[in-house]
Amino acid sequence: MQKIIAVIALLLLLGATAAAPRQPLAGLSLTGYSIDSVRPLSLRGLSGAVTVGVSNTGEQRTIRNVSAVLYKSGRTVAHGRCSDIALKQGASSVRVAGQVSLAEGVSLLEAMRSVISFKPAEYTADVVCSVVDADGRAETFVRRGIPVGNYIK
Repeated sequence: MQKIIAVIALLLLLGATAAAPRQPLAGLSLTGYSIDSVRPLSLRGLSGAVTVGVSNTGEQRTIRNVSAVLYKSGRTVAHGRCSDIALKQGASSVRVAGQVSLAEGVSLLEAMRSVISFKPAEYTADVVCSVVDADGRAETFVRRGIPVGNYIK
């Protein structure tokens, strides 16, 4: 379960960075991650936190209102959202807290089977976020069909 939370939290962060055009996120790269916590919210949801290493040679910015929908072979399987992500200049660690819930029509048993036989190539994600620059200007971005297999092996 921890790996799935890490995958979804990373997808939210990676999806947020992939959702924006290069200019607002120029100079940003991810250097690694570690799982901080995972806990059940209900039988159909989890919350957790991941610390992500970030190298930011670009300007300071914040990624806000990050939400994602996860699909397996085109079928909606989960919804997620995460905390705002403040990206300072230089190398730093960013703690990303998030929540994930199963989509309507996805049973707990089906979700557990997917966890056991997780194959990133079967999944895609849609991500919506806002990127706020150091001057407070915000722009909302939507990216659909992000291949999970490109980010998680």
